[in-house]
Amino acid sequence: MPKTFNLKVITPNSTILNTAVEQIIARSIDGEIGILPEHIPVITPLTSAPFQYWEGGERKVAAVLGGMMEVSKEGVTIISDHAALAENIDTVVAEKEKELAQAKLTQKKDKVDIQKAEMELTRLLVMLEAVELAKRLKNTRVG
Repeated sequence: MPKTFNLKVITPNSTILNTAVEQIIARSIDGEIGILPEHIPVITPLTSAPFQYWEGGERKVAAVLGGMMEVSKEGVTIISDHAALAENIDTVVAEKEKELAQAKLTQKKDKVDIQKAEMELTRLLVMLEAVELAKRLKNTRVG
């Protein structure tokens, strides 16, 4: 059985994930970073992007809207304003919300409204990207 470490993904509202994993690949602001058991301690900011993790030999995908990743001897903790597991994202709803956000951007309103619509659109695009990545990687095994 491969070595594992704990992965915890936390948002202001809940713990999205708290499980033993074999590996993580996440996108930091400096590029992709891979984490294996016994990785050296590090703290790095994450971009808004999907990340991959291996749980029980199965590659899975989640989405984070930026945040921070801390790697320590206790495991990995990702803290983000928004995170979702690809398997829990409703693509029909996300697509409809994406269209609404795009429509809001075309309407000339104040800067705050535009910024809110841009943030919402970014969140939805990252979630949809995570779902697409999960579909492409479905049933990919480690080793």
